Amino acid sequence: MKRALLVVFACFTFTQTFSQYNFYRLAAGGFAGPNTAFADVSKKIPAPTIGGALDWFVTPFTTIGLELQKGILSGGDRMRDPHLRFFQNNYSTLTLGTKVHLGQVIDFRNSNFLYAIKHLYMGIGIGVIKNSIKEDKIVRIQPGTGWQFPGTDKSTNVTVPVNAGMNFNIVDRWGYTRYIFNINYQLNITAGEGLDGYNDASFGSPWSNIPDMYGFASVGLKFCFGPQGLYY
Repeated sequence: MKRALLVVFACFTFTQTFSQYNFYRLAAGGFAGPNTAFADVSKKIPAPTIGGALDWFVTPFTTIGLELQKGILSGGDRMRDPHLRFFQNNYSTLTLGTKVHLGQVIDFRNSNFLYAIKHLYMGIGIGVIKNSIKEDKIVRIQPGTGWQFPGTDKSTNVTVPVNAGMNFNIVDRWGYTRYIFNINYQLNITAGEGLDGYNDASFGSPWSNIPDMYGFASVGLKFCFGPQGLYY
């Protein structure tokens, strides 16, 4: 009888150990990659963006975080654009967002495939984008006609970032996730027409009748630290 109880106790202890682990609550790091503006000019010009993020892990599969971006958005062509328009916007954003990984909503313990993709995620946020276009980085007067394109060179708009990506965790010798390598695609939807400095649908592209947006593909690396959480 005592031996049977010992076996039951050992099994229970093993199950508890298998089904829980510790994780760091905080992660900070940087990222970089190319962006593409979907604004009121026909030609798209890829340009660079860099940024940093600070995340709080509610669980190992759900985060809330702050993100800062700084980069260049560009489009058009002074010679080949249908309306001879061109812009280059030095922008910056500050957003608050959340990401939910697949591992939060599926049981991946009995499937090698699901285990491998448990850190696929989707996310959404809200924040502000500050647009700044220098006078020599935009065609404000149409050559040959003297028409002045409506719009402003400086503006601040609300932006909604929508994310999709995957984390690759790098553990230390104690089994804790210490580094996170990340690939991500983010679509930023802005509440305004400030990305390109133009606000005249009659001279635009197919994107003219919807708010300005930009897409941003990035790779990043984060360092995990801080207080520990326990996940079952």
